Amino acid sequence: MPKLFLTEIPNRENIQDTTALLYPNLDHDTLFSHVLLRKMSTDLDSALESFFSAYSLSSGRYTLLTLLFSAKEGLMPSTLAQKVGVTQATISGLINSLEKAGLVQRTSHAKDGRSFVIVLTPQGHDLYQTIMPIYHQRITDFWKEFSIAEQTQLNTFMERIVKRFSTFQPEA
Repeated sequence: MPKLFLTEIPNRENIQDTTALLYPNLDHDTLFSHVLLRKMSTDLDSALESFFSAYSLSSGRYTLLTLLFSAKEGLMPSTLAQKVGVTQATISGLINSLEKAGLVQRTSHAKDGRSFVIVLTPQGHDLYQTIMPIYHQRITDFWKEFSIAEQTQLNTFMERIVKRFSTFQPEA
């Protein structure tokens, strides 16, 4: 399912005007911060998907290529699923699509012949080596807007935000 979000976000005043009657106790600054975070996340996802699609990849497939590039001996599908926080079924689909594209292959596990590991093919290795410098240059260009001090401050804020995501989990 595509991720939907507003293309134009309301400013603080619009949020306050729109919600004042129905939700008089609403913290409008907090809601505005949340809207900005959602917009930023959605736009970043869209930009990354657009970038990777030029290489017939998705950000998820690129993530698997990155993990496999770092694991010369390969990784078991269960390990890949655990490292990226998805189900075995999701990983199987990603592996199948990467295998069909000739970017990965299944090989016998060195210690357990009944199991298999996923490794990059030479084509997968070459594609990763092509994309990685371009991707990292784009990241560098993106963050040039911010000084090292600003990046450090933003990193501190973002680490705190990441820790707070658990508040959206259903209570047991």
